[in-house]
Amino acid sequence: MPTFNAALLALAISATAVLGHGHVRRVVVDGVTYPGFERWSNQNQNNAVTWHFTTEDEGPVLVSGLNGPDIICHQGATNAQASIPVAAGSQLQVVRFNTIGGYEHPGPEIHYLASCGDAGCAQVDKNILRFFKIYEKGLVQGGMADSPQWNSQKWATTEVHKNVQPEGDGFIDTFTVKIPQNIKPGPYILRHEVLGLHKAHEGNAEFYPQCINLEISGSGTEQPQGAPATEFYHSSDPGIVTNIWVDLQSYQIPGPSVSSITSKREIIKFSNIKRHPRDLKH
Repeated sequence: MPTFNAALLALAISATAVLGHGHVRRVVVDGVTYPGFERWSNQNQNNAVTWHFTTEDEGPVLVSGLNGPDIICHQGATNAQASIPVAAGSQLQVVRFNTIGGYEHPGPEIHYLASCGDAGCAQVDKNILRFFKIYEKGLVQGGMADSPQWNSQKWATTEVHKNVQPEGDGFIDTFTVKIPQNIKPGPYILRHEVLGLHKAHEGNAEFYPQCINLEISGSGTEQPQGAPATEFYHSSDPGIVTNIWVDLQSYQIPGPSVSSITSKREIIKFSNIKRHPRDLKH
């Protein structure tokens, strides 16, 4: 007969398994709203700024897909045809939608950029994109996992979810990211990603990447080299194989370190965040 703690863990995991599925519904910049791709819409989506995807349940990219093309911009992703004009140094609000309670998965929030080059973001081959990390936030406060409140053990995603808002037949969570002030202007992909670690102890961490087309303006000159998204993660990484259902006091965010293009004042540092020893070029 299962113990009470085991039964509670199973209940928490089953609940978050449903709550995680979702997508970027829109992006807001300087008060202007830009629509995201809607999987089930019958309307023309040429004005969508997020890349199209094919997953029917808006579910995750699994650990088995970490080194394949789906990890780049999500399952079966194809280019968005529209872009968001944004000035370097500006903030974007990435608004995720879910029909059952919003995005409650405990885990990190990560943002990358990649130049689309001369091809432009509407035509670029996703397999040649080279991403550099501009933001990451993982374990905000160590403690015992306490789903669904997450007042003891706190994560980037669970803190965002505390401000969840109802919308239509579902709910929205809003993530905020700042474009580096000194970045070279041009067409870029913003790769917004959240991780669900509720099943990581079973080897089943969940990845939710989505790509957003940007046209960045400004007078900056920096453009880090970056690396393919298919090289970011490995199934044995400490931040991917981990158990959050304990009194967790530290956590290694997977992937490369934050690029030097992001100023030190903009990098959020917590004493309980560890860096991965594998530091890709950026």
